[in-house]
Amino acid sequence: MSRSTPLSRRLGAVEQKRDGRRLMHPHRLTDGRTVRLSTLDILSALQDGLALHGQHVTEPPSDVVRTLAILDPDDDKSMMGRTTRAVAIEWCAAYDEGRPVALYDEGDE
Repeated sequence: MSRSTPLSRRLGAVEQKRDGRRLMHPHRLTDGRTVRLSTLDILSALQDGLALHGQHVTEPPSDVVRTLAILDPDDDKSMMGRTTRAVAIEWCAAYDEGRPVALYDEGDE
């Protein structure tokens, strides 16, 4: 006779399976909260942000971009983590200040 698993364990397994399909991973924010973000959403935001260099941002950044801008720098110190955070921060700052996105100095080209 097998015992059934508690409902919470079953729900946790379903959520973990769903998150695995969406490539969801936990990320810590600067205020200590933890959020789950899709890797595909992060890569899409990074790609969109990189394409904005030199342009005036007319639409507000998405919630994903705003969240990426407040990721804890100590949570992911990799090159991709630093790049993603920097692009999101610049995108949000450029929109908030009404100026073009400046991802690099034109003299660096």
